Amino acid sequence: MKFEKEFAQLLFRNAVIFIDSAIGYINKGLDSYVNMLQAIVNLQFAMELAIKSSVVSYCGIRTVLVSKQSNLSDSEIEDLYSANKLKVREFDDIKNFTKGKKHLYNFERKEYQYMELFQKYRNCVLHSAYVFSEQERRDAEKDIMYALIHILGILMSGENTADRQFMQEYLNDSQYALLLKNPIYNQELYNFLKKEYEDLYTCPYCSTRTMTIDYKCARCFNVFSDRHFFGYVNCGYCGEEMVICDAVNIEYNNNYIRGYCLNCDNDTTVYKCPKCGQFINAELFDKTKCHEGFCSVFE
Repeated sequence: MKFEKEFAQLLFRNAVIFIDSAIGYINKGLDSYVNMLQAIVNLQFAMELAIKSSVVSYCGIRTVLVSKQSNLSDSEIEDLYSANKLKVREFDDIKNFTKGKKHLYNFERKEYQYMELFQKYRNCVLHSAYVFSEQERRDAEKDIMYALIHILGILMSGENTADRQFMQEYLNDSQYALLLKNPIYNQELYNFLKKEYEDLYTCPYCSTRTMTIDYKCARCFNVFSDRHFFGYVNCGYCGEEMVICDAVNIEYNNNYIRGYCLNCDNDTTVYKCPKCGQFINAELFDKTKCHEGFCSVFE
């Protein structure tokens, strides 16, 4: 249903607005009570919107509607949507619906505890008051980064790890660039990626170990998979086919160029066969492979 997709997208876009706002306050410094409070509340708003958007996308709009509306026909629900009269279930209900459903998210108890923590902060702040303890103030930045990366990073990123669109790609460029200077964010991003992908590689652009096996950096979002621009050969040190080289300019350098291993950080000499176009690690000295004066394909 077209309106169902529009509804999910609208929830998603609104979540991005609140995340951008939260990051703005994070960048101003969470040692300020105002900035800390604004970051927490905005992230909580974003989590509520993001989980609703995600559940609608995966399970349909009826899953998030109150029971009276969920039993209506498609056209009746669409009319309510157009009239801004949809009534959505409480965040607690939708959150609890997702528990144990590993086909939706790989959330564990810790992620739900963080959702509940931020929900508690938000409810107390909006409906009464909340006195943050010294320990909570000290933990605020770490907790905020965890929620941003481990919860919103799952709810708002692409379903498949291959060719995934990361949540961060939707954010305000200038605010995100400032966030990348935060060491706590960078460490938590690495922890998240290590859990999601296990194998990570050094990004040729930003020089951090945040490139996935799909040749995409989860930090700067550059992609290094186009074999017209990048050649890859096996590394003589670690054995992985992660030595990257400049495939565009190698022919202008007599078919030799230096390559750099994105796994173990060693460099080597790469040779491109002028006959078959294969890229070879020249420092392995494997005479069965293409080398100068010999093509393993055509000779």
